Amino acid sequence: MKISIFNRKDLKGIAWLFVLVLFAGAILMITTSYYHNSEINLLLTGCYKNGGEAILEIHNNLTGSYSFECKPK
Repeated sequence: MKISIFNRKDLKGIAWLFVLVLFAGAILMITTSYYHNSEINLLLTGCYKNGGEAILEIHNNLTGSYSFECKPK
């Protein structure tokens, strides 16, 4: 007789939970990326409208971390 900690029903539930977590993580990454891109576009547009020189450095593409500076010309 084979003794198992999990039965098939438990493994199916764990698999669905794993898929759900992956899906939620993907949605969070997509929305974070969208909002970072929107914010960067607003910063650049505002800097150029004020006659400045934009300095943008993206530190990590995955997390979307960046630094921005608008220097007057």
